[in-house]
Amino acid sequence: MKFWVAILLSAVFYAQSCSASQVKAQKETKANTVEEEYVEISFNFLRGGIASSQYAIWIEDKNGKLIRTIYATPFTVKGGYAYRKEAIPTWVSKAKPKEMSAAQIDAVTGATPHNGTLNYIWDGTDDKHRQVADGIYTIYIEGTLYWNSRVTCLGKVDWGNQKQSSIPVTTYYHDSSPKNKNMITEVKMTYVVAK
Repeated sequence: MKFWVAILLSAVFYAQSCSASQVKAQKETKANTVEEEYVEISFNFLRGGIASSQYAIWIEDKNGKLIRTIYATPFTVKGGYAYRKEAIPTWVSKAKPKEMSAAQIDAVTGATPHNGTLNYIWDGTDDKHRQVADGIYTIYIEGTLYWNSRVTCLGKVDWGNQKQSSIPVTTYYHDSSPKNKNMITEVKMTYVVAK
C-alpha cells in the first residue's frame, strides 16, 4: 500500500510541476511576443502626360531630417533631377540623389506605377534599416502634377504610441494648375500595431 501511495504522490507532484512549468512558459512566451508596427500609406494614382507623374514618399524626424525614402520615381532619381528641376524638388533637395550609390537608388525606385490604388509600408526603420526611436515623425508625399504645379501631402505619426491608428493627412497645392490635379488623391495613412 505504501508503495502505491508513494507512486500516487510522485505522480501528483510531477503533474503540478509540469503545470507550473507550462504556466511559466506561457507567461514568458506572452512577454516575448513581438509587436509588429508599421505605417500603411495608400493613395489613388492617375498618370499624367509630359512633365508629370513624378512623386516621392519619405519620412522625416522631428528636426526635419530625412531618415528614410520609401519610394521615388526612377526618372527623377536616375538623373531627371538635373534637367527637370521642377520634378519633386523638395525630395531632391533633401535626399540628394546625385550623391546616392547605385544600391541606394535601387532601394528606393521601381517602375513608375500604373493607374490605380498604390500601397506602401514604412516599417519604422531608417535608410540603414535601423529601428527608429519612439517619437513624432512626418510622412511626406510630393508629386509633380504638371511642370511647376505640385502637390504635397503630409501626416504626423507618433511612433511607439499604440493609441494612434488613423493619421490625419494635410494636402497642399503649389503653383496650382487644373492639369493633372487628380494625379494623387484619396491619401490615407494608418499606423498599425499587430501581434
